[in-house]
Amino acid sequence: MVLAWVIGGLVLLVLVLIWYYFNKLTTLNNQAEADWNLIDPLLQQRLDTIPNLIAMAKRIMKQETDLFTGLAKAREGAMKAKNIGEKVAAHEQIGALISGFYARAEAYPQMRSNETMQMAMESLSGIEDKIKYGRQRYGYTVQQYINSTTTIPGAWFAGMFGFAKNKWPYFKADEKARKGIDAEKLLND
Repeated sequence: MVLAWVIGGLVLLVLVLIWYYFNKLTTLNNQAEADWNLIDPLLQQRLDTIPNLIAMAKRIMKQETDLFTGLAKAREGAMKAKNIGEKVAAHEQIGALISGFYARAEAYPQMRSNETMQMAMESLSGIEDKIKYGRQRYGYTVQQYINSTTTIPGAWFAGMFGFAKNKWPYFKADEKARKGIDAEKLLND
């Protein structure tokens, strides 16, 4: 009789653990998807803003064609990205190029003083701030998801339910962005 109670208790414990981890992993997976869905429209808005910014800046700074070409190519790459990993990589490159764009804009007072250009840059800056917040939230959720799929006992249940550890990629800083901007070289070009 006691053995039946012990076995029944163990079965109940296993069922509760299965229920708990399935719901936890499903919730984290859904949250990561929701967080990504908050970022994705902002990334599209950024892509839509770039051509206007480039067109205005081209009129003001004709000698900066390399930056504009790189930004246009990066935008094209982002538009062609098919999955989240490709989108993350493409937008990391765009973020690095936009940082360079701001630095170059500082070197040209006539560009900063152009009202239309200033409005476009403020708009893009606002989008960048929203993306930064969204990326932080997404990164936190991805970290929780990865922790839950790689620690025991969560890893056992993740494998059982088909939750992959690397399903949600992290945003990472572009190597160019890590190096920073050489202002002296920028101003002497």
